[in-house]
Amino acid sequence: MLANDRRLRIFEYIKRNVSATTKELVEEFNASGSTIRRDLEYLAKKNLIIRSHNGAMINSPHAESGFLFNYHRMREEKKLVAQKAVKFIKDYDFIALSGGTTSYMLASEILNSSIQGLRILTNSINITTLILESVKDFQVIVAGGVPRKGTYECVGEITLKTIRNFNIDKFFVGVNGISLTGGISFSNIEEAEVAKEIYKHSREIYVIADHTKFGVIKSARLIDLSKVDAIITDSVPEEIQKELSKYGNVEIV
Repeated sequence: MLANDRRLRIFEYIKRNVSATTKELVEEFNASGSTIRRDLEYLAKKNLIIRSHNGAMINSPHAESGFLFNYHRMREEKKLVAQKAVKFIKDYDFIALSGGTTSYMLASEILNSSIQGLRILTNSINITTLILESVKDFQVIVAGGVPRKGTYECVGEITLKTIRNFNIDKFFVGVNGISLTGGISFSNIEEAEVAKEIYKHSREIYVIADHTKFGVIKSARLIDLSKVDAIITDSVPEEIQKELSKYGNVEIV
């Protein structure tokens, strides 16, 4: 592969995934570590990417530091959650994806899967862009409204009105807190209101969250644990697992 062609493909890979490690790129492009590092330096000099200690991330004037920071926090755990969650999605499902980095990773897994014919409703500008720029021919329904800085999620009455027009098969929701006493909770009230509206119009509810969300209570309560079909996570602390066993109808994956 010619150097310029490889560099273009590396840039497209990083853009699609927001970031990548040098190890990932070595495996993806079957090149040596030194070659990949030179390519990353070249792309960084062109201001297309930002180098990190073990790879690079996309350099976008529209990239909010909050989203990028959260994307890299617990990244491997979130990726595992996304890999588990995608198994619950079937061809021609009508699914909804909340905003957030775990949902974004799930969207990436969906696009890399063999799933066909999906309809996807989301209030996330990031997820919408990711899907539209992919080769997948999915129907995307954007619950538009007023986008929030930092999360790129649309909120408000326009968003809620859009959601009310649909009956959704499965809702995959990233959350900020999971607790017996606090239920499923969000840090932001407006984002919680959007999730609550999608919940009302969905047959199945899947919480997608890494283990750091357990035992956490945030100010905006979404629903009780008993209303969830499954919690998809990387691991559950033993003491939390015992408490969650009280809810026999909630599957822990």
